[in-house]
Amino acid sequence: MKFYTIENLNPGMRLARPIYNKKGVLLYDRGLILNDQTIKNIGNFNLIGVFVLDAAEPLPPISDEQRLLEMLQTKYLFTLRDCLVAISKGRMLPDFFEMVAEITENYGTDHSPIPFTQLIRGTEDYIYKHSVCTAILCAMIAGKMGLSTARIRDLAAAALLADFGYLYLPRQVTSKPEDEWSAADTVSVEQYRRKAFELIKPDTNPYLLSGVTLQVLRESLQINRVEDPTLDTSKWQELTKVLMVADKYDRMTAMSLTHSPESAIAAYHHMKDQSILYDKRIVRALGEAIEIVSPGQSIRLNTKTPAIVLYDADDDPDRPVLLDLATNQLIDLSEAKTRGVLEIADVMEFMDQRYDFDEETLKQFVPDPDLTIAAEKIRKGFAKARK
Repeated sequence: MKFYTIENLNPGMRLARPIYNKKGVLLYDRGLILNDQTIKNIGNFNLIGVFVLDAAEPLPPISDEQRLLEMLQTKYLFTLRDCLVAISKGRMLPDFFEMVAEITENYGTDHSPIPFTQLIRGTEDYIYKHSVCTAILCAMIAGKMGLSTARIRDLAAAALLADFGYLYLPRQVTSKPEDEWSAADTVSVEQYRRKAFELIKPDTNPYLLSGVTLQVLRESLQINRVEDPTLDTSKWQELTKVLMVADKYDRMTAMSLTHSPESAIAAYHHMKDQSILYDKRIVRALGEAIEIVSPGQSIRLNTKTPAIVLYDADDDPDRPVLLDLATNQLIDLSEAKTRGVLEIADVMEFMDQRYDFDEETLKQFVPDPDLTIAAEKIRKGFAKARK
């Protein structure tokens, strides 16, 4: 599966992911073979590009939960865009609270872990997609933590509005990776975020946001894109800490045209290791709400040994049962004897274990006599078969 921008699509390619319109209606399903007309239509949807299957690649399995997640992300990004435009003009659309209620209903319960896939992002739609995914993640985490429906709604509403200010940033700032922001850029970001918060008019609250939502938004102004290990979160509400974890996870794992994503396990480990910033209980709830690693996934251990995930562990999201490909032995990372010794370093994109030789290296290769005789027999066999 590879990502292609619209201008690089060709007839005969097969879609790897479904395409929905802004109402959530399926337009083109997975496996569709593209032609000139469908490519033109896809271009009219203002998409950056689409994922395409390799020539001989079968359709990967997809669950109903994954289909729903992709559909809702598409639907909600358009709803949120309209709502934020309305707020900037001094009014609130009822669609906002309907969206909050749907997110809470669909994801604010204690459910089994699901794969959390995100839509690829460009500069123009990054904030909408990020805010929607962060709100969904917040609901998932809060559901695992057993928080009430009312609190989950308050949290989801805050997550949808938390990055409102980024929409007003100058292009010279948004076009740069966050780790390349200057001190002046950081100050500019803080100013625009505070101005956007004032657009919500927290003093008079004409949009009828809850007091909890407004407090989470106030505290979230301190959450920077660049991590600050000195940030004091001890007086924050629990909901703000949930928002911080969800925000960080989505930004680390989402794919954009300017950012290569981290794996779910890498993001999870990062926040576990930064326990001063990220609440351990909340990070654990994140790992229980989504699939950090999934059965059949290829991973690399901290010993550099490749392995395959066989099934999840009951007590720890990142310590499943594995098949060690070097020894063909089962490894249960949840067992006491493996803790502190073995852990998953990261996922592996490819399982190709062949050595990579350049031409100069190959010139130094000299076959032994037995290999020369065997190669000659093979060549004669091929020649005879062709006749």
